Amino acid sequence: MNQQEFYEKIPDWISKDKDSWNHITLMAYFCHKYREKHGVNFRLVRWKGDPGKGKESRDFAKLFKALAPEDYDNLTDYSKQGVKKDIILKIYNYINWMFDYKFRRGDKSVTGTGLFLMPSVINEFERMYTGYMATKKKRKGIGQLVLWAENNLPEIFSKHQVEEVSDLRMIESYIKTYLLSENSPESLLLAKAKELEVL
Repeated sequence: MNQQEFYEKIPDWISKDKDSWNHITLMAYFCHKYREKHGVNFRLVRWKGDPGKGKESRDFAKLFKALAPEDYDNLTDYSKQGVKKDIILKIYNYINWMFDYKFRRGDKSVTGTGLFLMPSVINEFERMYTGYMATKKKRKGIGQLVLWAENNLPEIFSKHQVEEVSDLRMIESYIKTYLLSENSPESLLLAKAKELEVL
Protein backbone atom coordinates (compact mmCIF):
# COMPACT_ATOMS: atom_id res chain seq x y z
CA MET A 1 0.00 0.00 0.00
CA ASN A 2 1.34 3.44 -0.88
CA GLN A 3 0.53 6.63 1.04
CA GLN A 4 -2.16 7.68 -1.45
CA GLU A 5 -3.97 4.35 -1.01
CA PHE A 6 -3.67 4.77 2.75
CA TYR A 7 -5.28 8.22 2.55
CA GLU A 8 -8.09 6.83 0.40
CA LYS A 9 -8.89 4.24 3.09
CA ILE A 10 -8.95 6.71 6.01
CA PRO A 11 -12.63 7.78 5.70
CA ASP A 12 -13.78 4.16 5.84
CA TRP A 13 -11.49 3.26 8.76
CA ILE A 14 -12.41 6.21 10.96
CA SER A 15 -16.16 5.82 10.29
CA LYS A 16 -16.16 2.45 12.05
CA ASP A 17 -17.21 2.07 15.69
CA LYS A 18 -14.46 2.94 18.19
CA ASP A 19 -14.61 -0.67 19.46
CA SER A 20 -12.63 -1.69 16.39
CA TRP A 21 -10.06 1.13 16.51
CA ASN A 22 -6.40 0.55 17.29
CA HIS A 23 -3.13 2.52 17.07
CA ILE A 24 -3.30 2.45 13.26
CA THR A 25 -6.84 3.86 13.21
CA LEU A 26 -5.74 6.58 15.65
CA MET A 27 -2.87 7.47 13.33
CA ALA A 28 -5.36 7.56 10.43
CA TYR A 29 -7.61 9.89 12.44
CA PHE A 30 -4.60 12.11 13.19
CA CYS A 31 -3.90 12.28 9.43
CA HIS A 32 -7.57 13.10 8.78
CA LYS A 33 -7.49 15.98 11.30
CA TYR A 34 -4.21 17.25 9.85
CA ARG A 35 -5.63 17.31 6.32
CA GLU A 36 -8.87 18.89 7.59
CA LYS A 37 -6.94 21.68 9.35
CA HIS A 38 -4.14 22.37 6.86
CA GLY A 39 -5.62 21.25 3.54
CA VAL A 40 -2.70 18.94 2.74
CA ASN A 41 -1.86 15.34 3.54
CA PHE A 42 0.51 14.73 6.44
CA ARG A 43 3.75 13.34 5.04
CA LEU A 44 4.41 10.09 6.92
CA VAL A 45 8.08 9.45 7.63
CA ARG A 46 9.86 6.23 6.67
CA TRP A 47 6.83 4.75 4.89
CA LYS A 48 7.33 1.01 4.43
CA GLY A 49 4.12 0.15 2.62
CA ASP A 50 2.37 -0.81 5.86
CA PRO A 51 0.68 1.85 8.05
CA GLY A 52 1.42 -0.22 11.16
CA LYS A 53 5.19 -0.12 10.66
CA GLY A 54 5.77 3.62 10.50
CA LYS A 55 6.92 6.03 13.19
CA GLU A 56 3.48 7.62 13.54
CA SER A 57 1.60 4.40 14.31
CA ARG A 58 4.37 3.41 16.76
CA ASP A 59 3.91 6.81 18.47
CA PHE A 60 0.20 6.09 18.93
CA ALA A 61 1.01 2.59 20.24
CA LYS A 62 3.34 4.25 22.79
CA LEU A 63 0.66 6.78 23.68
CA PHE A 64 -1.87 3.97 24.22
CA LYS A 65 0.56 2.26 26.57
CA ALA A 66 1.28 5.54 28.40
CA LEU A 67 -2.42 6.21 29.02
CA ALA A 68 -3.37 2.62 29.87
CA PRO A 69 -3.66 1.61 33.54
CA GLU A 70 -0.44 0.11 34.92
CA ASP A 71 -2.12 -3.29 35.33
CA TYR A 72 -3.59 -3.31 31.78
CA ASP A 73 -1.52 -6.33 30.66
CA ASN A 74 -2.76 -8.33 33.67
CA LEU A 75 -6.46 -7.72 33.00
CA THR A 76 -8.72 -10.45 31.63
CA ASP A 77 -9.59 -10.22 27.93
CA TYR A 78 -13.14 -9.18 28.85
CA SER A 79 -11.91 -6.37 31.14
CA LYS A 80 -9.40 -5.23 28.52
CA GLN A 81 -12.19 -4.64 25.98
CA GLY A 82 -13.88 -1.94 28.08
CA VAL A 83 -10.61 -0.36 29.17
CA LYS A 84 -9.30 -0.39 25.59
CA LYS A 85 -12.34 1.50 24.31
CA ASP A 86 -11.97 4.08 27.12
CA ILE A 87 -8.31 4.62 26.16
CA ILE A 88 -9.15 4.85 22.45
CA LEU A 89 -11.86 7.45 23.21
CA LYS A 90 -9.41 9.37 25.38
CA ILE A 91 -6.78 9.46 22.62
CA TYR A 92 -9.48 10.39 20.08
CA ASN A 93 -10.39 13.34 22.33
CA TYR A 94 -6.70 14.13 22.81
CA ILE A 95 -6.23 14.40 19.03
CA ASN A 96 -9.27 16.66 18.77
CA TRP A 97 -8.04 18.78 21.69
CA MET A 98 -4.61 19.23 20.10
CA PHE A 99 -6.02 20.37 16.75
CA ASP A 100 -9.17 22.19 17.91
CA TYR A 101 -7.98 23.77 21.16
CA LYS A 102 -4.29 23.60 22.01
CA PHE A 103 -3.04 24.62 18.55
CA ARG A 104 -6.22 26.10 17.10
CA ARG A 105 -4.68 29.41 15.98
CA GLY A 106 -1.56 31.47 15.83
CA ASP A 107 1.81 30.47 14.49
CA LYS A 108 1.85 27.18 16.44
CA SER A 109 0.53 24.00 14.88
CA VAL A 110 0.64 20.24 15.27
CA THR A 111 3.75 19.26 13.35
CA GLY A 112 3.94 15.54 14.11
CA THR A 113 2.87 12.69 16.33
CA GLY A 114 5.87 13.00 18.66
CA LEU A 115 4.21 16.09 20.14
CA PHE A 116 1.49 13.83 21.60
CA LEU A 117 4.10 12.01 23.71
CA MET A 118 5.46 15.09 25.47
CA PRO A 119 4.79 14.67 29.23
CA SER A 120 3.88 18.36 29.72
CA VAL A 121 1.27 18.19 26.94
CA ILE A 122 -0.12 14.88 28.22
CA ASN A 123 -0.39 16.34 31.75
CA GLU A 124 -2.18 19.45 30.49
CA PHE A 125 -4.67 17.32 28.55
CA GLU A 126 -5.14 14.94 31.50
CA ARG A 127 -6.15 17.84 33.78
CA MET A 128 -8.65 19.14 31.26
CA TYR A 129 -10.02 15.69 30.38
CA THR A 130 -10.45 14.61 34.01
CA GLY A 131 -12.44 17.78 34.73
CA TYR A 132 -14.54 17.29 31.61
CA MET A 133 -15.31 13.65 32.46
CA ALA A 134 -16.24 14.52 36.07
CA THR A 135 -18.66 17.20 34.82
CA LYS A 136 -20.09 14.80 32.25
CA LYS A 137 -20.58 12.13 34.92
CA LYS A 138 -22.37 14.60 37.18
CA ARG A 139 -24.65 15.75 34.36
CA LYS A 140 -25.53 12.15 33.60
CA GLY A 141 -26.09 11.54 37.31
CA ILE A 142 -28.37 14.60 37.59
CA GLY A 143 -30.43 13.22 34.70
CA GLN A 144 -30.76 9.85 36.46
CA LEU A 145 -31.60 11.59 39.74
CA VAL A 146 -34.35 13.73 38.15
CA LEU A 147 -35.85 10.63 36.50
CA TRP A 148 -35.77 8.77 39.81
CA ALA A 149 -37.35 11.75 41.62
CA GLU A 150 -40.12 12.05 39.01
CA ASN A 151 -41.07 8.44 39.73
CA ASN A 152 -40.45 8.37 43.50
CA LEU A 153 -40.62 11.94 44.87
CA PRO A 154 -42.70 14.02 42.45
CA GLU A 155 -43.62 16.42 45.27
CA ILE A 156 -39.99 17.63 45.45
CA PHE A 157 -40.47 19.63 42.22
CA SER A 158 -43.22 21.77 43.74
CA LYS A 159 -40.72 23.14 46.31
CA HIS A 160 -37.30 22.88 44.69
CA GLN A 161 -35.48 23.20 41.40
CA VAL A 162 -33.42 20.08 40.63
CA GLU A 163 -31.27 20.77 37.58
CA GLU A 164 -27.67 21.19 38.76
CA VAL A 165 -25.37 20.20 41.60
CA SER A 166 -25.74 23.75 42.99
CA ASP A 167 -29.50 23.06 43.37
CA LEU A 168 -28.68 20.01 45.48
CA ARG A 169 -26.35 22.13 47.65
CA MET A 170 -29.26 24.53 48.26
CA ILE A 171 -31.49 21.60 49.25
CA GLU A 172 -28.72 20.38 51.57
CA SER A 173 -28.70 23.80 53.29
CA TYR A 174 -32.49 23.73 53.45
CA ILE A 175 -32.38 20.37 55.26
CA LYS A 176 -29.91 21.72 57.84
CA THR A 177 -31.76 25.01 58.35
CA TYR A 178 -35.15 23.39 58.92
CA LEU A 179 -33.79 20.24 60.63
CA LEU A 180 -35.65 17.93 58.26
CA SER A 181 -35.90 14.24 59.08
CA GLU A 182 -34.18 11.47 57.13
CA ASN A 183 -37.56 10.53 55.66
CA SER A 184 -38.30 13.97 54.24
CA PRO A 185 -38.43 14.19 50.41
CA GLU A 186 -35.38 16.48 50.51
CA SER A 187 -33.32 14.03 52.58
CA LEU A 188 -34.37 11.08 50.41
CA LEU A 189 -33.38 13.04 47.30
CA LEU A 190 -29.96 13.85 48.76
CA ALA A 191 -29.42 10.23 49.79
CA LYS A 192 -30.14 9.14 46.20
CA ALA A 193 -27.82 11.86 44.86
CA LYS A 194 -24.99 10.51 47.04
CA GLU A 195 -25.77 6.95 45.91
CA LEU A 196 -25.50 8.10 42.27
CA GLU A 197 -22.27 9.98 43.16
CA VAL A 198 -23.72 13.30 42.04
CA LEU A 199 -22.67 14.80 45.39
